[in-house]
Amino acid sequence: MVISLLVIALMVIKYRKIGKENLFFIAGYILFSLIDIFCYFYFKSTHQSTEMFYVIGFLMVVFSMYLLYYFQLLYWPVLKKLQLFLLVLFVGNIAVMFYTEEDLLHHFSFNMLYINILLLLFSIILFLYQTFNSDKILELNNYLPFWISVSLLILFIGSIPILYFRTTVSEHIYFFILFMLNLISNGILMLGLIWNKTGQT
Repeated sequence: MVISLLVIALMVIKYRKIGKENLFFIAGYILFSLIDIFCYFYFKSTHQSTEMFYVIGFLMVVFSMYLLYYFQLLYWPVLKKLQLFLLVLFVGNIAVMFYTEEDLLHHFSFNMLYINILLLLFSIILFLYQTFNSDKILELNNYLPFWISVSLLILFIGSIPILYFRTTVSEHIYFFILFMLNLISNGILMLGLIWNKTGQT
């Protein structure tokens, strides 16, 4: 939570240098951080389940913001159509999960999380393909969407195996690895915010 608050503080400090094209990601990041903080104190004070907040807020709203973020960044017609298809799959996946998962809103669905992560990873690949085949490759250090993408790749690619084997590893190892992934991911995001220059779109 402290790391997330530091990143949000840096976003506020650097808000004039954060282009409008990054607002979907910024909004999604802040929303997820606030959900995480709220759920921590809500559970401590009430001892009631917080899974509904994560299902609706994180699996549905935050991931939709991240996918819309990449839809906005893509400008090659073919890639934009592919990203639109990924968005349709995302909405379709929610509908399917409501049909197949029992009481989805009150039980965190790891199946839904895995599919969301795959859709997001495909979105990042499309964006990186566009970036590496454009003039942006000459100014990656100053291009915030690139650092956001690297940050998300590290966080979610690293999370897949530990989440999959969550029931077979000790709780200490599980939370330590997740903490390190968050630390590295947020560290890269902070570097991107610091190096970002006004007008990089």
